[in-house]
Amino acid sequence: MHPVYGGYEGFDPLDDVEEPILPHVGYTKVDSACDAPLVSVDPSAGPRPGTIREYHPNIPIAKPGGQNHLQRMDDDEHATIHHSENLHYPFASKSEFDLACWLSGGALSQKEINAFIHLEHMKNIPPSFHTSKDLRARIKALPEVPRWCHQEIKVGSHKTNALLMLYWRDGLDVVKHLVANLVFVPCMDFWPYQEFEGPDSQRVYGEFMSADHAWEIQDKLPPGHSFVGVIGASDKTPLMIRTGNKEMHPLLISLANIHAGV
Repeated sequence: MHPVYGGYEGFDPLDDVEEPILPHVGYTKVDSACDAPLVSVDPSAGPRPGTIREYHPNIPIAKPGGQNHLQRMDDDEHATIHHSENLHYPFASKSEFDLACWLSGGALSQKEINAFIHLEHMKNIPPSFHTSKDLRARIKALPEVPRWCHQEIKVGSHKTNALLMLYWRDGLDVVKHLVANLVFVPCMDFWPYQEFEGPDSQRVYGEFMSADHAWEIQDKLPPGHSFVGVIGASDKTPLMIRTGNKEMHPLLISLANIHAGV
C-alpha cells in the first residue's frame, strides 16, 4: 500500500508529481516525540558516525493527495474563524473549551450535564451552549478522529450477569490517523534498509525497517510501493474497583514504522 504521507524532506502531499521517498537530510533536532538523529540523505551514510546504510532498491514513491492533521483542520469549514477570530471555535473561549472537555470526558449523563448547565451559579457565567445536546453538536463540529463504535456480544445460550459490550474503532482509520500525525513525522520509516558498522561492516539491527523481514516484504511489493507494520497488544485493565470490579481487555494498536523510542 502507499503511505498516506511519509513526512519526508521535499514532499508536499498536494504536489501533482510523484516523488521518491527519501530520508531527512542531516541531523537536525526536532521538537517532537522523537529526538534521535535523523537519517542522512546519502544512502551510503548511516545516522551515526561509523555506520553505513544500504537502502532497498525498490524505492517507495509518495503519492499526492494525502493530508496530515493540520491540513485537514485548514480545510475545515470553520478554519477561517479559527485563524482570524477564535482559536477555540465552536466554543467561545479556552475556559469554555476546558469546561466542554470536562463535561464530555466525565461520567455525567446528558440529564446531569443539563442540570449542571442550569445551576444558579452557572447563570453568572453562562456557557454559549445551553444543553447537553447543544454541547454534543459542537463537539461533532470539530475535526473528526477515528470514531468509537459498540456492539453487544452474545455467546450462544450462555447467560451473563451483565451485557458483554465490544467498543471498537476501525483499524484502518486508526492506522491512517497515526500516519497523518505530524508528531511522528521524523520518527517513521517507510524504506527498508540494512545497516552496518565498524571496519568489518558488522550488520546492525535496530528499528523495524532494518530487519530482514522488512527487506523481504519490500522484495515482494510492486515498484514504488511501501507498507506499514501494525503492532497489536492487549492487557487486562480494571475499570471499577468498588462498584462491580468490572474489567476491560483493550487491544492497543501502533505502527512498527514508528521508531521504538517514541
